[in-house]
Amino acid sequence: MDENSASAETGKDLAVKPSLDQIQIFSGASQIKEETDTASGFLRYVLWAQRTIGNFMEQYGRTIKVGIVALLAIALHIFLGFAIRHNFQKAQALLILMAIAWILLIYYQGVKPKLGERVYRSCYLPFEQRVMKLQKLRFIQWGFYIMIGAAVVVFFIFDTMNDRYRLVSLAGLAVIIALMFIFSTNPTKVAWRPVIIGCLFQFLIGLVMLRWEWGKIKFNELANGIIRFLEYTNNGTEFVYGFIAKPPNICGMDPVFAFTVLQVIGYFGAVVALLYYYGIVQWCVKKLAWAMALTMGTTAAESMNAVASILLSSSALLIKPYMEQMTVSELHAVMVSTYACIDGSLFAAYVAFGACPTYILSKSVMTAPSALVAAKLMYPETEESRTARAEDLNLPAGEETNALEAVGNGAVTAVAMIFAIVANLIVFIALLAFFNNVIDWFGDMLGFEGWTFEKGIGYIFFPFAFLMGVGGDVDETMRVAQLMGTKTVLNEFIAYQQMGQMVAHPDGPLLSPRAQMIATYALCGFSNIGQIGISMGLLGTMEPSKRHIFAKVAVRALVAGSLSCVMTACIAGVLVDNPQQCFPDNRQQNCFDVGRFQAFLAANGSASFVKQFMR
Repeated sequence: MDENSASAETGKDLAVKPSLDQIQIFSGASQIKEETDTASGFLRYVLWAQRTIGNFMEQYGRTIKVGIVALLAIALHIFLGFAIRHNFQKAQALLILMAIAWILLIYYQGVKPKLGERVYRSCYLPFEQRVMKLQKLRFIQWGFYIMIGAAVVVFFIFDTMNDRYRLVSLAGLAVIIALMFIFSTNPTKVAWRPVIIGCLFQFLIGLVMLRWEWGKIKFNELANGIIRFLEYTNNGTEFVYGFIAKPPNICGMDPVFAFTVLQVIGYFGAVVALLYYYGIVQWCVKKLAWAMALTMGTTAAESMNAVASILLSSSALLIKPYMEQMTVSELHAVMVSTYACIDGSLFAAYVAFGACPTYILSKSVMTAPSALVAAKLMYPETEESRTARAEDLNLPAGEETNALEAVGNGAVTAVAMIFAIVANLIVFIALLAFFNNVIDWFGDMLGFEGWTFEKGIGYIFFPFAFLMGVGGDVDETMRVAQLMGTKTVLNEFIAYQQMGQMVAHPDGPLLSPRAQMIATYALCGFSNIGQIGISMGLLGTMEPSKRHIFAKVAVRALVAGSLSCVMTACIAGVLVDNPQQCFPDNRQQNCFDVGRFQAFLAANGSASFVKQFMR
């Protein structure tokens, strides 16, 4: 055979050679034929239909999914159009979410794949290098800081013209920062960039959430929306626990706390686990951590932990793979964030005690930079960090196989936290009653009545309550100081409960709106003595080689976490000119008073009237 005939034969073979898709279809068809040949009767046609549909979905499944998503997107846009036409005010939230979704879609599907690498190398990297060079120049650094400080001072001079007492909170913030600087492990190594930028972030967040009228309205709506979302837990608790969760409207018969408010933790944990499974939590945390590390100059690992603490009680799990590489200052910052922040699942519990939702929500957001400010003042960085870049950190994906497993695991995991809270509340409230009786006994022996544990510890925290700008009333300032002491020695649950009792006092509120607002910020954190053992056990288990470091910095981190809450309270005190007052959930309105009913029967001799209703 000559070369021409051989090449012609080869070209013929290539022309008739089937493609890979055709091979898969042929193999699938032959498999169907083999399986249907082995079956008999009606089962043969069932197997043939199953295999045919399966092969069709395998080949065109992606196209079908894209088509379904496109139809849903079109339907959602049509719905949004009708909603805007009907009531633009109600449709604003959905409109904002749709705009964010479109921006992210265009960026991640269009701009980033085609221009991302080019823009990053030609624009962002040179800009970052120039900024880093400028930051190293002392006169530029301090010139920028002085400009920020002057702008803040001028703003508050004009803003507090009608209420100069608010400036006490600003002076208190300066005193707290000075105290942390004085008691720093190495004052000469303090980096002022995280301190100044972190305080600036808190002021900006406070301005948007607490002073800007549009921001106040929207964040109030967001806070109320979160409360409504968490209240869906009542449907499950009332079904499972019955009248224990929703008792008859009889005076004094309140719903059982452990079977109502605490059940929100399980619901919230399941939702967060679901968002984590889909990667939403990781994406949000990483982007916010990148922004915080870029602006404040903190490392990626400590920034990521601080941001994650807003939502997750076990935020340190996100940085567990990097703990071995972290410096002592970074590990200290991790512990401070643990003490200063709260778990988002406890939002409803604090509100039920009488905390205002807007203040709790703003405190959660403001605490992330505040915790890093306190951490870097109390324990400055003196080593070279190996976790400085957010791009180098890869957050672990969820280990669940599907969304249902993620929801189930999140709910079950939260059960341990619920039992831990219940056990701690029982023990600490019992210990508080014991200490109060012992102290009252000692006082009675000396001829003094009314001595309590809260009053004694209140004297220690009185200077901090005064610095926060509670008010000119000494008794009111002492009450806030007692609440701070209770939160530090026992926990924030008991402190919030006592705050609610003060606000809902039968003779009138014992705390003014301003005092309650500042107390809400100061109490919102896990900075209590009992948390030391919990955090050391958790972090030490995650990284046993660093256990001695956690033990070394634990007390200092607790102090820094507590002062971080005080800093946030000071910022709220100087920003808020018209604080609101909130009251505990009152489920006893128009309730049936059994005692008064019995007194009425005894006075009117109507015992026979009651017998007909007894069985």
